[in-house]
Amino acid sequence: MPKRFTDTEKWKKGFIRSLPTKYKLLWLYILDDCNHAGVWDVDLEVAEIRIGSKINKKDAIKYYSENIRIFDNGNKWFIPKFIDFQYGQLNENVNAHKSVIKLIDKYDLYSIGDVDLSEISALDTGELSKPLIKKFKKPTIDEVKEYCLERGNNINPETFIDFYESNGWKVGKNSMKDWKASLRTWEKNSTNSNKSSKVENQIDSWQKARDIVNNS
Repeated sequence: MPKRFTDTEKWKKGFIRSLPTKYKLLWLYILDDCNHAGVWDVDLEVAEIRIGSKINKKDAIKYYSENIRIFDNGNKWFIPKFIDFQYGQLNENVNAHKSVIKLIDKYDLYSIGDVDLSEISALDTGELSKPLIKKFKKPTIDEVKEYCLERGNNINPETFIDFYESNGWKVGKNSMKDWKASLRTWEKNSTNSNKSSKVENQIDSWQKARDIVNNS
């Protein structure tokens, strides 16, 4: 039986507090029913049976819009914060992380845009006719600063914005879809760079100490 971490502070958070009771329960059910990469195969019929309440899909998307990404024509919902909370920094050398990384690559999860509520009308039959994705909007310096503080990283917001302003907000050859995902990539690369620097410094210090001993 798989086990997962749970946030004991969730009941103090505005997102959870603001949800109607049955959508609180649905959200907890989704967190338990999604796969180990935070992707939920949408099945509201089964969810309704298990939580004991009828659910309106449009309402669910409106309530969860800031916390989910929708893809596969609405058949899958991705919870971006799930991976960070369950695993922290993913490491391809850790066996438990390898399958998560494969799913991220398979679905290109972090390139999926935010939910565009103006497209909710596409849910006329309870099924999406197209993905609900917002058009990319460049972040302000304050938004980047706030996200860096939330992540607790050492990324310079001005450097981040200046870099992407200079290349037209592109990731490789493609237009950026999610600036937060790009910032997380910077964070990962920065962490790996710092680790490499520490190892190099340790080797250098060891080499100097050995030279002193050999020359004594």
